Amino acid sequence: MCLGIGILRFSYTALLPSTREAYEWSHNFASILGSANLLGYLVGAYWAMKIPQNPKMPIYIISAAFVGSISLFACAFSSFSEIWYLIWRFISGISGGLLMILSPSVVAQCSDLQHRFKINFIGFSGIGLGVLCATLFMPYLDRITISTAWLILCAFAFGISALLWFLVRPFQAQLQAIPATQSQSDRVGFIYYSLLIAYACSAFAYIPHSLFWIDYLSHVLVLNLFWINFNWILYGLGSALGAYSAYVLARRLGNFATLKVLYSIYIFAVLIAVLSFSPIFTFISSFLTGLLNPAVVFLTSYTILQLYGLAYKKLWSMATLSFATIQLLGGISFSTLQHFGVSYHQQFSIASAVLLLGTLQLFWFTRPHAKTSQNSKQITD
Repeated sequence: MCLGIGILRFSYTALLPSTREAYEWSHNFASILGSANLLGYLVGAYWAMKIPQNPKMPIYIISAAFVGSISLFACAFSSFSEIWYLIWRFISGISGGLLMILSPSVVAQCSDLQHRFKINFIGFSGIGLGVLCATLFMPYLDRITISTAWLILCAFAFGISALLWFLVRPFQAQLQAIPATQSQSDRVGFIYYSLLIAYACSAFAYIPHSLFWIDYLSHVLVLNLFWINFNWILYGLGSALGAYSAYVLARRLGNFATLKVLYSIYIFAVLIAVLSFSPIFTFISSFLTGLLNPAVVFLTSYTILQLYGLAYKKLWSMATLSFATIQLLGGISFSTLQHFGVSYHQQFSIASAVLLLGTLQLFWFTRPHAKTSQNSKQITD
């Protein structure tokens, strides 16, 4: 998770302004690279969904980790054509999609039921740690070259990949020992689709911060480099605490109640960005959006695992595909809105409104009476 999302995907967002300036990319080409990575993530998620649940899954995980690390190395040099960077950002996205789905799927099959919650929390904490590692470069980008920053991330990624090589291979024996006939019904009801809708809405709401936050801070709020870096570090710190926060709350409140709390705060975190008259609001927005994205990802994933067991891989793949698709289409939509003069404040308002709708339907479909009715209809093996 640390490698697949925190580094392979988020590192580009964190390093984009400096990379664009150093490599003399146009704003449009930089946006195209972001879309290429999202498209690759979509392809990787779909590919992961089609991979059978068998002992070969660890091989895919290790391969994706090393290929993704190579993609970071490929971005460390400025002397190549634009197609070079497009290809490698696409490959980086594929690697991230594979890791995002296959890693927790292996854990789901190889861990004891009573340990799954804690193990999933530890695994998804890697997203935040990877994001934090990427953001820690920000204060030093004026002291090192952008190529050096990419190479440092590349070295870190290769280190994680080497560690994965030793840690993941033993799972092959465990997966081999799982009977091929072991299965669980993947019949789902409206609770799953409600989770899916809320999760997709969070993907849409996250777009302005993930794509335009730097531009908003630098060109609309006209913050200097120090305060831009400070916002990114707050974002990284929030990301590092996201899965832990969801874990602690879920142990006290339960999964669905915690998801409702998290999504409600998420609406506030996105909307508060429009209050540009004081820097404190951007600090809060940076920290909370950083915290809430990995928090809802982790808890949505675990809730699906808890509800559907061994059908998790397919259903989590569908959720990840939905998330990636909405981000890709939403990114195009927000870019189009920006082209037609829709302000960042209006975009933040639209994003929070969409998340509000997704959250309201989650409240409705997971109210006690609705869940009782759903449980009485659902067939489990």
